[in-house]
Amino acid sequence: MALGASGHYGEQFAVDGFQRRSFTYLEIGGIRLSATNYVNSTGGLEQDLVKNKWITSTGKKPKSSEWITVSHMAVGELYQSDADILVKYLDMSKHPGTTLDLARWGVYNPGYASVMWPEIQIVAQGNMYILVPDIIHHMLDLSEKSNNPFPQPDLKDVDDSSSSTSKSDPLAKMDKNQIDRATAQQVKQGKPSLDSFLTNLFLKAGKAAQDAGEVKRARFCFEQVLRLSPASQEAQEHLDELPPAPAEEKPVEEENSKEYSSEEETES
Repeated sequence: MALGASGHYGEQFAVDGFQRRSFTYLEIGGIRLSATNYVNSTGGLEQDLVKNKWITSTGKKPKSSEWITVSHMAVGELYQSDADILVKYLDMSKHPGTTLDLARWGVYNPGYASVMWPEIQIVAQGNMYILVPDIIHHMLDLSEKSNNPFPQPDLKDVDDSSSSTSKSDPLAKMDKNQIDRATAQQVKQGKPSLDSFLTNLFLKAGKAAQDAGEVKRARFCFEQVLRLSPASQEAQEHLDELPPAPAEEKPVEEENSKEYSSEEETES
């Protein structure tokens, strides 16, 4: 029986700077026929997050072990990891008119964005991507309240440009000092709101992970509760119930999707 070559393709994500790359390679019967070809797929939103210092980036190329497989298609079967949850939100900004254009939302909510994105990166570091939608929608709801110091456009209206030179842009009527004051006010309003929300969210997620026997995730969540609320006796009690952390733990993503990893061979 003749075996045909199968094409493999997908995308990988690195928490450092939210870097992304697509990959392709060929194999037959489990034997590689080609080197893995990587292409940088980091989007404009991700680059802006680094530029605005809303997420951290070392500026270095991630090590092979730091790349997380987001998706992998082969022989008609698609694998997707939890990281796909975040990637889908990042990709929404590529489609004008979406109600979740986070790039455009950040232009009109720089203070809220500066509070939100660092927490999303922390969640990604703990492989708790399932919490990303809760965080994003909490901040979106906050930006829709009447006490938002920035005027808000209709994010679905793609006719009005996000550039401050546009006559229809709500920011065009604000000078730099007004923008700076409004940004500071958003930070003042947004941080305590998100901290309180996250304290409850991490505690709930930690308990669920503990009940499911997911020790590493439970530990991460309870540690985040203590970061946000050091006096939380409940979080400390749950943390004390967990077995001691091993000297070195494999990243959760590697444990869950090791079989989908590809060796780094070539870069383009």
